[in-house]
Amino acid sequence: MQMYNPEVLGVSLRHIQNRQERRVCEVMTAELADDEDFCGCTLCIEDVYACAMSRLRAHYLHRVSIVLKRPPPNDLEIREEVCAAIEVVRLRPNHASVT
Repeated sequence: MQMYNPEVLGVSLRHIQNRQERRVCEVMTAELADDEDFCGCTLCIEDVYACAMSRLRAHYLHRVSIVLKRPPPNDLEIREEVCAAIEVVRLRPNHASVT
């Protein structure tokens, strides 16, 4: 699968990122490290990431010029949303359970 490179009128937008991406990955790593009951397959981890990112308000940053006045979600909000996403995926995984 080819990575999507957002572009408008020939201007690449790939250097604009949602600040939550890194933060969500860090929290997911910490929360899932000791969770022996979580499946941990690629699909489940991707689903937790997508679910958590969808639940958080986006906070896009441009590498040089833009400053947003609206505060990004705090660490507790991110942890709560990641934990909620983990539970959603744990209860309703998108793959057949292996017995």
